[in-house]
Amino acid sequence: MLEEIWNGILELTAQFVIPDWGALIALLPVLIFVLTLLILAWLFLRLFRAPKPRRGFQRIPPRTPAGLHMPGPSFAPILASIGVFLLFLGVVFPGPLLMLGGIALGLTLLYWLMESVRIYDHDLGVRTATELPAVAGQGPPPGVHMPGPSFRPFLGAVGTGMLMLGLVFGGWLLAAGVIALIATLVGWLIDARGEYVKTVEADTTGHLENMPAPRTPAMLLVVLAVLLIGGVALQAGWLPPSDVSGGEGAAASGAPPGGGEPGGSGEPGGQPGGSAEPGGSGGPPPNAPAADVTVHAKGIAFAESSLTAPADRPFTLALVNDDAGTPHNVELKDGAGASVYQGEVFNGVETRVYDVPALAAGTYTFLCTVHPSMTGSATLQ
Repeated sequence: MLEEIWNGILELTAQFVIPDWGALIALLPVLIFVLTLLILAWLFLRLFRAPKPRRGFQRIPPRTPAGLHMPGPSFAPILASIGVFLLFLGVVFPGPLLMLGGIALGLTLLYWLMESVRIYDHDLGVRTATELPAVAGQGPPPGVHMPGPSFRPFLGAVGTGMLMLGLVFGGWLLAAGVIALIATLVGWLIDARGEYVKTVEADTTGHLENMPAPRTPAMLLVVLAVLLIGGVALQAGWLPPSDVSGGEGAAASGAPPGGGEPGGSGEPGGQPGGSAEPGGSGGPPPNAPAADVTVHAKGIAFAESSLTAPADRPFTLALVNDDAGTPHNVELKDGAGASVYQGEVFNGVETRVYDVPALAAGTYTFLCTVHPSMTGSATLQ
C-alpha cells in the first residue's frame, strides 16, 4: 500500500520535473477557461456585495464638458480581438487558416487605424478653429476623470508576441511566452483595479483624483528580456552546456560505428550489407536502435517527406529528435483524418522506437502532435 502511494507521488512529481509539453499545451485552454470563470465569479460576487448606487431608475445620459472632445463608443477593440483570435487559430492549425487569420488581423487593425485618424482629424480641427481654455494645474476639467498614460498596451503586445513565438517553436519558448503574457496582463489588471478604486472613491467623496504618472517598468522589461534570452538558450540547447568528454564527441573521436576493424562485417563503417530501410534516407545514426522505419526531426520539421512501411503486420518506427529541448513525436492518421497511432512525446536530443500495431495497406499521414506543421506521407504496402 505504501509502495503504491509512493509510486503515485513519484509519477506526479515527474510531471513537473520532466513535463509533457504536448499535454501542457492541450491543458492551456482549460486552465485559461477555469481562470476566466474564477475572475468572473469574483467580479460578480463583488458587484453583488457592493452598495446600491445613489441614482434614479433611469440612466442619466453623459454630458461632455464644454471645450472637451470625448470619442464615442467603438467596435474596433472587439474586432481587433477577433482578428488576433483568428491569427492564433492559424498559428495552431497552419495552412489556409493562418492566411485567413493574418488577413483578418490586418483588416481589423486597419479599421482601428482609420477610426483613430478620424478622431485625430476631428480634434485637430476643433483645436485650430477655437483655442481650448487653459485648465488650471494642467489636468482635466472639474468633474472629469481621465486615466493617465500607461505602458500596459506596449507590454501586453510584447507578451503576446512572445507567446506567438512560443506557439511556433514550442518547448521552453512556449513556457517563457506564457509567463510573459501572464506577467504583462496581471500588471494591466492591477492598473485597471486602481482606476476602479479611484472611481469608487469619487462616487463616495465626490472628488475625482487622477492616477499618478507611471514610471518606466524597467524591472519588468529586464525580466521579459531574461525570459526571452533564457528561452532561446534552452530551446537551442546552449543551456545546460553539453559534456564534451562524452556523447557525440566521444563517438566522433572513437572507433568507427560497427567496429570498422579488420575481419568486420565487410561493409564500410561496419554496416551489414544487403538490407535497406523502407522509405529511409541513409538509415538511423550509429547509436540509434534498429527499426523498420526511421524518421528524423530537425529544425521543427521532418527530414523525410515520405516513408514506406509494411502493411498488415506490426512494425517499429524510430524517431530521431535532433531538436535540443524541443518535444516531438510521430502520429499516424488515415485518409479520413482519424488518428490510428500516436507515439509518446519526448524532448531532444534523443531517439525512441515506437511499436506500431498492424495497419491496413494504404496511404497515411504522419505528423508531430505538438507541431502539426510537421507532416509527411506514409505508404503501407
